[in-house]
Amino acid sequence: MQKQSQVKVLVAGEVRGQFDALFKRVAAVNSKAGPFDMLICVGEFFGDDADANDQILTAKFEIPLQTYILGPCSSATAALFPKESAELAPNLTYLGRKGLLNTASGLSVAYLSGMEGETADLTHFDFDSVNGLLVPVKAGGGFIGVDLLLTSQWPAQVDNFAPNRPVGDVKSSELISKVAAGLKPRYHFAAIGPHYERAPYRNHRVLQEAAQHTTRFIGLASVGNAEKAKWLYAFNVTPMRQLSRSELTEQPPNASEFPYLQLLTSLIIKEREMNQRAGKDKPQFFFDMSEPVEDNVDRGGKRRNRGDREGDEGAKRPPQPCWFCLSSPEVEKHLVVAVSDCCYLAMAKGGLNHKHALILPVGHIQSVVAAPEEVRADIDRFKRALGQMFASTGECCVFFERNYRTQHLQIQVVPAPIDCQMGLKNAFLNLAEMRGFELSVLADDQELWEVVNEGCPYFFVELPDGTRLFTRQMKNFPLQFGREVMASGGVLNIPEKVDWRACSIDKKVEEQLTKAFQKSFAQYDFTEDDDE
Repeated sequence: MQKQSQVKVLVAGEVRGQFDALFKRVAAVNSKAGPFDMLICVGEFFGDDADANDQILTAKFEIPLQTYILGPCSSATAALFPKESAELAPNLTYLGRKGLLNTASGLSVAYLSGMEGETADLTHFDFDSVNGLLVPVKAGGGFIGVDLLLTSQWPAQVDNFAPNRPVGDVKSSELISKVAAGLKPRYHFAAIGPHYERAPYRNHRVLQEAAQHTTRFIGLASVGNAEKAKWLYAFNVTPMRQLSRSELTEQPPNASEFPYLQLLTSLIIKEREMNQRAGKDKPQFFFDMSEPVEDNVDRGGKRRNRGDREGDEGAKRPPQPCWFCLSSPEVEKHLVVAVSDCCYLAMAKGGLNHKHALILPVGHIQSVVAAPEEVRADIDRFKRALGQMFASTGECCVFFERNYRTQHLQIQVVPAPIDCQMGLKNAFLNLAEMRGFELSVLADDQELWEVVNEGCPYFFVELPDGTRLFTRQMKNFPLQFGREVMASGGVLNIPEKVDWRACSIDKKVEEQLTKAFQKSFAQYDFTEDDDE
């Protein structure tokens, strides 16, 4: 059992532009009872005051704690949000329309922005949105639930079988009830209603199913409300992946029955009728928490179509497991070179050269920023070993990561002749300028996760001379950027290989290259020592 560590979390209800009241209270609570690891705001964040909104977005208002917010609930504030997750200001991250954030502290946080509607857009979700969220990612053992679920609307009928009832009108959503039933959160937070803390409910039927953890639903009032109802909730939580089964499934004495069973039955009938009218096939229910992959730059094979990304009209999200989780049947295991405790090394599909490799986590982790310490340590061990291997053959090594339109952390490992080393920094900086964005230099005393918030897309490259460059300017980011630099005339001089699809080779050749790489890596393979 790994060492347990509690995460201190603050959750606020609808802010609606009451930034001064929010952050003064948060700063006071953080000073008295903190430090807290994060602040989460559910419901509408921005308000009607354009000047106050501008102060937040231009960093004129100091945000005292790393803060995550959901998307807009109305068209009035929609223009303030990008189409995808992004860092809006220092310490302020927009999570996106839906997805899962795996934090470095170990928490799994699912989220769904907006209000229920007939069709999905920036402010609304629909049946397809929910089914796209309910896709189980099986990373090393089956899906059992998430730590937190964040929604703006309440789930319908959440107070069924509850000993306490909410006071006041609530505009609830049956689709959010479906999400809560599927994701089995330990805590479910929502806004747009009164303050209400439901007694925990079970996610299993007593004496009929194996015991599962309970869910606590907390509805929070709006910030600074006239009734002075509770709008800020503070709690400590140990990530579920650090708990034993007996600890996780321990039933509180006040636990009540699962509230959504009857509603789910009616939803199944309703959705079947909708699909029949639309001529659709029977819906599939999965749990793939990641955003769709627009292009699988270096692995290839079974990539999704460009029309599959969220937001394209008429797009259909195909039910596919993660291609990179080592336990997934989609992994092309003939490309695997070595496996350590937390990470593995594999040859790149459609590589720039015959030594182009990938470092990947064994389980489902989105990025280095979101990775726990043990995964980062394993990545560093692979980097050191590969650097030594390539140095022995007169080569240097470039590592880069694109956390944008990807579902699983991939560190690209591209060797180049040692005489290219001096020109690499300028090659990256110059092409970035040509493509319309800026690469910043990471200071020697900084780590990437100290300057990039979890859930925020980014590009990061580590050069042989120790220079580390990154950008968070990911709007219209060129997906092949890293390959384009390495393939350029001043580096590998193979511009025809910028597109990985032009580098496809036969599986038998891939197997031969993998075996040759394993032979070269054997002298530096620390994973062999781990097995002794």
